[in-house]
Amino acid sequence: MEKQFKALPDEYRIEVEKEKQGTIESLEYYVPNLDTGKETKHLNVYLPDWYDANDKNNKYNILYLKHGGGEDENLIFGGPGQNRELKNILDNMIANGDIEPIIVVTPTFYGLKNASKYKKEVYIVESVDHPIPIMETQYFHDELINDLIPMVETKYNTYAASENKEDLMKSREHRAFGGFSMGSVTTWYTYINCLDYFKYFIPLSGDCWVFGPKTGNDKAKETAEYLARIPKTAGYTPKDYYIFCATGNLDIAYPNMKPQIDAMKEMKDSFIYSSDTKEGNFYFLVCDGAEHNWHWINQFIYNILPDLFDN
Repeated sequence: MEKQFKALPDEYRIEVEKEKQGTIESLEYYVPNLDTGKETKHLNVYLPDWYDANDKNNKYNILYLKHGGGEDENLIFGGPGQNRELKNILDNMIANGDIEPIIVVTPTFYGLKNASKYKKEVYIVESVDHPIPIMETQYFHDELINDLIPMVETKYNTYAASENKEDLMKSREHRAFGGFSMGSVTTWYTYINCLDYFKYFIPLSGDCWVFGPKTGNDKAKETAEYLARIPKTAGYTPKDYYIFCATGNLDIAYPNMKPQIDAMKEMKDSFIYSSDTKEGNFYFLVCDGAEHNWHWINQFIYNILPDLFDN
């Protein structure tokens, strides 16, 4: 059964009344040996309405959401005091009971930890006017697991009992990772490297590049087989992880993403395709006429959020 696209209601783009609005916080965190020469990075955090740091009994699910190439961690939420479209969507969805209150974190893959360890491969991404190293998406998981998640999830009221990796693994069912374009590429790498820490993955308008840039088309079968082996090797069943994909049929990512998804549908031992998350663990939402931009990505997020943390 295909997941059907629902257009975002216009009223969800509008700010809710002040007493129902969430807040945006800006954080710096320590990351050693960055290729920028610095030792700190920056991110933004969405906290839902009524979030109380002192209420340790009220815990929150958390979504890590990545920007695309040429963008940065400020694009999605802006920063403290701002009400950009996705923040309004979250505020409205929570206020209307569409989803439970959630924390959303927007880091960046730019500025790679221990960059000197990795071979630099540079290429130009369509619609982006400067080169992006593939290693910044491929190896972001090192920083994610060892620096970013421990900092965020011990600061806020999440389900992680501590920054200990065993506690982070135990709380994986309360954690999701998603991203747009190059953030989607990062999402596939996070699935490959961090399945022990995340139960939900949201690749938006971007295929898996494990065999090279944009190989979801010409190496679709090999990519699908590789992705199917990841949970089997780790001992997970299809009910232990969920992959909710989306793009538009006019999106530049569609020609590479669709063949990969079609090949994944054949790997039924790992990927059970269904829009009903009680029946399957994998779907591909395609919107007719949608292109490669946040106007559509925000709507995909609106469609997918109710399927998180409910399995």
